[in-house]
Amino acid sequence: MEELRRTAIVSSAVDAAARAAASKAITAAAAPGSAASAEAPDYVNPLDTSSRWYLNARASAVRYAASFGYSIANRSGTPAPSPSREIWLDSTLSGCKGRQKIKVEVWVPPATSVGPRAAIVNLHGGGWILGQGTDDARWAGAVMDALDAVVFTVNYRLAPRYPFPVPIEDCVDAILQVAARAAEFGVDGGRVLLSGFSAGATIALASWVVLQNPSRWNYKLPETPPKVVGLALFYPTLDMTIARPEKRQTCTRPELTLSPGLTDLIDASYCYPPVPRGQRTDPRLSPGLMPDELLKELPPMHLCLCEYDMLLAEGVRFAKRLQFHGKPFSMRVVDGEAHAWDKPPPMAPKESVNVEYGEATQAMAGWLGRDRETDTESMSSKKPKRPRVRHPKHLLFRSMSER
Repeated sequence: MEELRRTAIVSSAVDAAARAAASKAITAAAAPGSAASAEAPDYVNPLDTSSRWYLNARASAVRYAASFGYSIANRSGTPAPSPSREIWLDSTLSGCKGRQKIKVEVWVPPATSVGPRAAIVNLHGGGWILGQGTDDARWAGAVMDALDAVVFTVNYRLAPRYPFPVPIEDCVDAILQVAARAAEFGVDGGRVLLSGFSAGATIALASWVVLQNPSRWNYKLPETPPKVVGLALFYPTLDMTIARPEKRQTCTRPELTLSPGLTDLIDASYCYPPVPRGQRTDPRLSPGLMPDELLKELPPMHLCLCEYDMLLAEGVRFAKRLQFHGKPFSMRVVDGEAHAWDKPPPMAPKESVNVEYGEATQAMAGWLGRDRETDTESMSSKKPKRPRVRHPKHLLFRSMSER
C-alpha cells in the first residue's frame, strides 16, 4: 500500500485538496470483505428475467440518444477529426461467423511518415450495449498528433443481440487481422498497442488475455498473435463478481455513478444467459481477476480512473496487484469527476480531458521508445474551484503533503 501511495504524487500545480483526493482514491481499493462489501445487499438484477426483445428495445433507445449526443459533441468547439477510411473485417472466432462482419475505422495521420507507424487498436465504451468507433474521435486525434500512429477503432457487435463473449471475440479478430494486414495500412505489426474506454477498456484487457492462451476457450486463431507492447485503459470494469450496489458503496459520491436502471440494463444485456455473480470469474468477463502467472506477463499499462466512479476501487485494487508484482504501470485519478467524464455531455471537452489524453499518450510514447519527455508518475487532475467533500471514514488517510 505504501509503495502504491507513492505513485499517486501530484504536480505542484495541484492543490492540497487534489492531493488528498488522489490519496483517498488509493484507499478506496479495499479488499473484498471490507466494511463496504459487508454492507452491500445480495442484489438480484430484475432485468435478468426480461425478454431479449424488451432489452433490445430499451438498448436501442439509449443508443439513439447517445449517438445524437456524440454527433453534436464531435462538431462542437474545435471539430474532432474524421476517419481516413472504413474497412470491414471477418468474424472467425464467435458463433456469429462470417465475412465482412466487423466495421473498423482507420485514422491515418496527415503528415508523411518515414517507415511503418505504430498501430493503436481502440475499443469504444458504452456498456457493451451502445457506442461506435467514432465516439473516440478526439482520442484518435490526440494519438495521431502525439504518436504519429495509425488508429483503428473497432465497432464490435453489441449486446443484447450479441452478448458475451461476442464483443471480445470481434476485437480479438480485429487485432489479428490488423496485424496481418500491417503493410496495407503502413504499420509495424510488431508495434501494436491497445486502448479502450469503459467497456472497451475491459474488452482491450480481456482481448489480451485471450491472445495469450486461446486454447483455454477452444479458439483457433486465424493468424499468429502480434506482440502487444502496451495497454491504455480508461475507467475499465475489472471485476464483475461484485454487485453494483456494493460498487456504489465504495464511491464517495454514489449519486454521481451510473443509474441502477442503466447498469441493470447493461448487465442483463451482456451477461446472457445470466451468470451468478460469484461465477463471473472468467477473465474475459472479469479480467482484473486474471491469475498472477498471467498478470506477470502483462505489457506496460496506463490506467486512468475517476474519483467519483463506482469502478474506482476495483481499478486501484488491480493497480496494487501490478505494484506487488513489479509490473510497469502508471495510474492517474481524475479529481472530482465521474465515470466517462471525457464524453458528452458537456459538448465542449473539459481541460482535464486534454491533460489526461496527453498523459496517456506520453506513457504510450515511452512504450514505443519515442524520444519524448514522459511523466511516468501518476497524478490527479485538478478541477478548478471544486468544493471540498467529506469522505467516508473507511476511505480516509493522510495525503502525500502530510508525509
